[in-house]
Amino acid sequence: MIKENNSAVITLYGMPPAGGLRQLSPFVVKVEMALKYLNAEYKREFIMPLKISKSSPSGKVPWIKIDDFELGESDIIIEHLIRMHKSDLLEGLSSDELILGTALKRLTEKNLYWYMVWSKWMTPESREEIIDCFLPRWPKFIKQLASIYAVSKQTSLSKVHGVGSLSPADRDAEASTDLLTLANQLEKGDFLLGQNITVYDFSVASMLASILFHVPQTWLADLAQGYPVFPAYLNRVSDRLGGFPFTEVASGVQD
Repeated sequence: MIKENNSAVITLYGMPPAGGLRQLSPFVVKVEMALKYLNAEYKREFIMPLKISKSSPSGKVPWIKIDDFELGESDIIIEHLIRMHKSDLLEGLSSDELILGTALKRLTEKNLYWYMVWSKWMTPESREEIIDCFLPRWPKFIKQLASIYAVSKQTSLSKVHGVGSLSPADRDAEASTDLLTLANQLEKGDFLLGQNITVYDFSVASMLASILFHVPQTWLADLAQGYPVFPAYLNRVSDRLGGFPFTEVASGVQD
């Protein structure tokens, strides 16, 4: 059992910066946003993708380490951090707000996420940039093999979800519906559920940042840029978290 010690230094594990993003996984950014909100003392550790399954307690990023204890899964991590820091982050929300927040979180993480993954890994320029960040010193033929593997894996995973079976026009239409839903809600206030930031903003803001700020730009970013409310919202979230940086230049992490 993890001790509820809010003075402990927390280590947040994730992948190295890639594609101009602070973190390729929006779920790692989501946890880091919670850490920032809670004013928790933490440090980041980067793990190369090939080592994640053997290193992480959940087999994926993010995970955190507090003293000698490790915890995976972004929602479980954030719930623990809220208890650990005795935060009111989930207090004061009505039952209707909890229902709406949960629905928009699920739309973002269980549906829009897969369009984001498809856009990054199935766009050749984007895929090559990510692989170059993760395998900076590997020979070209290894990177080509990694690219072939990535396409095969993402095609398989995306077909299970459904996005991989859609035509480009249908993918655009489905993703646009998700984006429009979020945009309409964000027009109603400074944050997702009104004038105060909530835990649900960490899910939505991290995903939108991963879509909008990824370099090179993908077709999904083109769609998202049609909604001026998104960058304005991300600026407010960043300001609320003390200038949280969604972007970061890759620094050549060793593979």
